[in-house]
Amino acid sequence: MSDDEDDYLSDKFLLGTSAAPPQPKTYSHIRKEAEKQSQLKNEQNKTKGRRQREIEAREEGLRKSLFERAKEDAALGQSNKALSIMMKMGFKPGQTLGNVEENARESSSAGPSREASESRTQSRNDDRGFTPDRMTESPPPEPNSHHMAVPLPLNEWTGKKGIGLGPGKRARSPSAAERTAKMAKMADENSHNDFRHRARHEYQERRAEGRLGPAQRTCTTLDEQAGKSFNVLWLNPNNHNTFPPGLIDALALHSDLTVLPEQPGESIQSRLRRQMQADALQEEAPSEAVKSSLAVVDQFSPETLEEATQFLRLHAQDRLYLVLSYLRDRYAYCFWCGVEYKDHEEMESQCPGPDEDDHD
Repeated sequence: MSDDEDDYLSDKFLLGTSAAPPQPKTYSHIRKEAEKQSQLKNEQNKTKGRRQREIEAREEGLRKSLFERAKEDAALGQSNKALSIMMKMGFKPGQTLGNVEENARESSSAGPSREASESRTQSRNDDRGFTPDRMTESPPPEPNSHHMAVPLPLNEWTGKKGIGLGPGKRARSPSAAERTAKMAKMADENSHNDFRHRARHEYQERRAEGRLGPAQRTCTTLDEQAGKSFNVLWLNPNNHNTFPPGLIDALALHSDLTVLPEQPGESIQSRLRRQMQADALQEEAPSEAVKSSLAVVDQFSPETLEEATQFLRLHAQDRLYLVLSYLRDRYAYCFWCGVEYKDHEEMESQCPGPDEDDHD
């Protein structure tokens, strides 16, 4: 390459290029700038409300110390009550809090030790050949750092924001309308939960009622084959045929339990009479049917009546559990398998379990 030709790596080619002409502003860009200018102008011209002015004045007052406020009050010709009370008690601006005698005693006790250390340092410097002219003057000792000369700043409570987040705006307290809306929402959720729980419980009760009838019939058959004439587990409040004669009246007289199954062909008068017997009401002239029912009551023992009362007060799921447990323990019969095993060992080896879920 000859010397007349310019090096293509030099800055001459870059400086020679002219800057690209500015592109024209689009309509959206111009509109955004106009909106920004108008918003800035509105904020400058907007008059602050009384609440905003109070907040700003309070924050500004909290940022200032007691001495700064006292200087401002003195410039305005006013007196600061807090500082005047402190000065009457012997305080002076720039002085630390505490007893002056204690501070003087601490400084005097530290004085001899400081002088001894300075003398030892001077003797070592003389031995090494240093002169006082060559040594720089040491800075004056700092006052005790554990005494504060400035009052503690006022820091507002910042709630549960944690360490390191710094002061911030205090969370706004919820208004009455917000609290009411929150309570209404909580009540609505509780009502939904109660409805779901109630619907689930009713479904499980209906399901248990449907399976309780076949289980009790099986229990009745096996008990009769074993020679039993009555068992409390046979009783079903929805089926009056499971009650022996006189037991309903005996239960009504023994406790407040009322079992009034609808009987086919029963007249209103006879049903009302049975209701009066269940409520332990006495007629002016007891009929022959009432006398006969009272005579039949004596055939049931108090233990049998108490056991029947407790059994009928249970929910359908609990009554079904008692019947199925009785069949397994007494006859080695599994209701879910539908099989009566020879003994409990065979049932434990072949039956998957006592619950319905075990047979899925």
